[in-house]
Amino acid sequence: MNNKMSGVAKAVALLLATASTTAQADLVITEYVEGGGFNKAIELYNSSDAAQSLNGFKLVRYKDGATTPTDMVTFTDEEIPAKGILVVRHADAELSLDASVTDMVGGLQHNGTDAVGLLNGDLVIDIVGEVPTPSGWGKDVSLRRINSSGSMVSKAVFDENDWTSEPKDTLNGLGCIGEGACTFIAEPGALLITEYIEGSSSNKAIEISNVGGSELDLDSAEYKLTLYSNGAGFDAPGNSETLTGILKVGESIVFHNSGADEAFKVGIESDVTWFNGNDALVLTKDDVVIDRFGKLGEDPGDVGWLDANDSAFATLNKTLRRKNSVTAGDTDAAADFPGVTNQWATFDIDTADGLGCFGEEACPEVPVCENCPTLDPIADPDTYSRDEYYSDVINGNFETPEAMKNAISTVIATGHKQLSYSEVWTVVTHSDEDPNNSMNIIELYTGNSTAKNSNAGNGGSWNREHVWAQSHGIPNDSQMGNTDAHHLRPTNNIANSTRSNYDFNECSETGTELSTAPGNYLDTAARCFEPRDEVKGDVARMIMYMDTRYQGNDPYTPDLIAVDRVTTEEEVGNKEPLHGKLCTLYAWHQQDPADATDTQRNNAVYAYQGNRNPYVDNPEWVQAVYGDQCGDPMTPALDVEVIVDAPASVNEGESFAIDASGTVADDGAELSFNWVQTAGPELEFDATSAVLSLAAPEVDADTALEFTLTVSDGSLETSEVVNVTVTNIPLALDISFSGTTELNEGDSTVITATIANEPEGLQYYWQQVSGTDAEYTASGLELTVVTPEVNVDQELVFELVVSNDQDQVRNTVSISVVNQQGDGWTEPDGAGGLGGGLLLLLPLLWRRRQS
Repeated sequence: MNNKMSGVAKAVALLLATASTTAQADLVITEYVEGGGFNKAIELYNSSDAAQSLNGFKLVRYKDGATTPTDMVTFTDEEIPAKGILVVRHADAELSLDASVTDMVGGLQHNGTDAVGLLNGDLVIDIVGEVPTPSGWGKDVSLRRINSSGSMVSKAVFDENDWTSEPKDTLNGLGCIGEGACTFIAEPGALLITEYIEGSSSNKAIEISNVGGSELDLDSAEYKLTLYSNGAGFDAPGNSETLTGILKVGESIVFHNSGADEAFKVGIESDVTWFNGNDALVLTKDDVVIDRFGKLGEDPGDVGWLDANDSAFATLNKTLRRKNSVTAGDTDAAADFPGVTNQWATFDIDTADGLGCFGEEACPEVPVCENCPTLDPIADPDTYSRDEYYSDVINGNFETPEAMKNAISTVIATGHKQLSYSEVWTVVTHSDEDPNNSMNIIELYTGNSTAKNSNAGNGGSWNREHVWAQSHGIPNDSQMGNTDAHHLRPTNNIANSTRSNYDFNECSETGTELSTAPGNYLDTAARCFEPRDEVKGDVARMIMYMDTRYQGNDPYTPDLIAVDRVTTEEEVGNKEPLHGKLCTLYAWHQQDPADATDTQRNNAVYAYQGNRNPYVDNPEWVQAVYGDQCGDPMTPALDVEVIVDAPASVNEGESFAIDASGTVADDGAELSFNWVQTAGPELEFDATSAVLSLAAPEVDADTALEFTLTVSDGSLETSEVVNVTVTNIPLALDISFSGTTELNEGDSTVITATIANEPEGLQYYWQQVSGTDAEYTASGLELTVVTPEVNVDQELVFELVVSNDQDQVRNTVSISVVNQQGDGWTEPDGAGGLGGGLLLLLPLLWRRRQS
C-alpha cells in the first residue's frame, strides 16, 4: 500500500481527526477482511483494562470514495471485555472462528473502494482506508494492525504504516491482535450424561452432551451408551446405542422411549431407555468408562437410588439434570451413587423442558425457525397406501414411457396444495430434520446438522435451495413449481450461492471442490455442478419428480423438461424450462438408491403439501419412464443386426418373399424368428420361418402390408418392422364377339363373347345401351337378341360388363336392324329437285300400313 494522500484526502482527514479528539481511544480496529463472496469482517479490540460498552458506537463505510459515511452496523447492548476482542462478520461469511472468539452478525457491505470507520455518534474513533478512498484500495485483502505502541492506538486518519496486508480470504488472524495468525489452545471436548428422565408410564429419556471446548468426532472411537438392568454387571450388558457423527460444543444427543408423550420425543427413539429407577447406564469410549448413571452391579430395589443428604433426590419418578459445575465424567461405574457429592439437580416427575440443551435450567424458548408460519398437516402418511394412491398407474397398460409418465403426473398432481414461500421454511424443518437432533436440520450439500432457527430468514446460515433452479423456468414464487417442497432443500448459504443455477453433471475431475462443502464440485466453464455422492440420488429423483409433475397443465408453471445435456447460458437467461443432465441423473439414481431417509422426507412433504414423489415410493419406475432415453430399457434388446431382404412393392396377385435368413448372431447362437402381420389384408404364411413366401392379394387401391419380425436368442430379443406396398393393377381383358350382327327386323341372333386368357372369378353382365328396345336374354358370355320393328334402319348397341369384385371392363357390340317395306308401298318416280326432296322426306312422313 503506497498510495499518496491527495489534497482532498488531507483536508477530510483533518476534519475527521478534529472530530475525534474527544472520543474514546481505547477501541481499535485491528483487522479488516474483504474476501471472496460474503467473506467480510471487522475485528475490534478493547485495549483498556476495563470492559467497554459499545452502546452508541457504529461501523460505517465511505462508499466508493465518498466523503460522507453510510451506516453498516449500529451497536446497542454489546460489550467488549478488558483486553477483549469482538469480530463483526457478514451473515454469510465462512470464517471458521475458534469457539473462544466472540463474534456477532452485522450488515457489513464494504468493498475494495470503501474506507471503514468506527464512530461514536458522529465522532470518528478509528478508520481503515483513506477518505476519499482510492479505487480498489482494499479489494480482496485481509489487513492486520501491527502490534506496536505506535500503531495499536485509534486514529481518525488512516496511516498505512500501521497495517500489514495478507492475501484474499486469509482468515486465521481473526480473534487475536497482531500481524500473525492466531494460535488457540483448544479445550478438549467432554462427553457426559447430562439429563435422565424416569417419568410416568413410558416417559423416559436420556441426554448426552458435549460440555467441553472442542467438537467431538464420535466416529473416531467407539462411543457407546449401555443399559445394565436389575443389578447386572459388566458381563451382562443390555440394550445399547453407539454414538456417531460430529457433536459440536454445547450440542446434545437425546434418546427417548417410543411410547413416551410428545413432550419427551426429542431426538432419537431408542430401547436404551427401557430403564426403571433401579437400572444403571454406562457411557464408554472404546470400552473404557467415561461416565455413568447409577451403580453398576447393584439393584437398589423398587425405590431406586436415593441420597441421604437430599430427600428430593431419587432415580425413580424424577427428572435429573447434571449440575452446571460438572465438566468431567464419573468414571468409577461401581462406586456408590449418587456419591458423597451429588452431581444431579432434581426436578418433578415428567419435567421435560430441559431435553436438548445441557444444564440445570429449562431450554430457552427458541422459535423453530424465523418467519416459519404454523402449518396444519393435510394428509396422514400413516394411512398412505401405495396400492391405492398409485392404483391408476399400477393397473394401467401403457404403450410408451411417455404415456406412463403422463399417468404418474395426473396422480401426483391430485391433492397437491400450493405452499407459500414462507410455508416452505416450515415444511423443510420437518422434511429435513436431523434424526439425531430434532432442533436441527441436515444441510443438503454439506451434510452438516444446523439449528433450525439459523435459517436465512433470521440472517442465519442456511437457506432454501431450489434443486430445479428457479431460472430454469420457475422464477416466481407465484408458480406452483417454485414453491414445491419436493425439490426445496435446506442448504448452506455459501453452497447455495455457489451452486447458482448450474445444471447437474459429472465435473469432479475438471471442477473445483467447494471449500465450504467438501465433496461438491463446480466447473463454471462447463456450466456444471456435481453434488456429494451421498445425495446424488436425492438430486436425481427431485429433478425427475419436477419433470414428471409439471406437464404444462398448471397455471403459470410451464412444461418442465429434463434434458440429456447441459443447458446454455442463453437458455438460462431466457428462463427456458429445461434442466440437465438427465442420463447423468439417471446413473446417480442407481448409484444412490432411495432409502429410509428419502421415505421420511417424502412422508413429511406429503403431510403438508398433499402429494408424493413417485420415484421415492417406486424407484423401479425411473427405468420404466427414463430407461429408454438413457440406454437402459426395461427389456434389453438383442444385440444383433437384423437383415431383411424384401421388395418395396409388388403387384397384386404376384408371389413374393420376405427373407430374413441373412440375420445371424455374432457368437453363433441359434436364433428364432417370429412374424406377425400388423397391417393389410390378412395373408397366410409360416410365422416361424426366416423366409416368408407370400402371394400379394387383390386390392382396389395401392395397399400397405406391414410385418413385425421378432428375433430371439432365447433370452433377449429385438424387433424389426417390414413394409411392402401392394400395387393395384386395373383389370384389362381382350374381348371379341361372334354371331350375326346384320338382321332384318323381327329376326333373332346369338352373340357370343370370347375373352382371351380369361382369368378365374369373373362376373358378367349384359345391357342394351342404345337403339329401340329389343327383347334379349343373357347367359354368361352369350347374348340372344330378337330385333324389334323399326321405322328406319338403325343400330342396336349392347354392352358387356366383366368384373372381378375390384375392377370392371366394358365392351360393346352393335347389331344392324334393317327396316322391311310394307305391302302396297312403291318407290315414287322422279328425280327432280322437288321430287327428290319429297322422296327424301317421305320416310319421315309415311306411316306404314299394317298388313
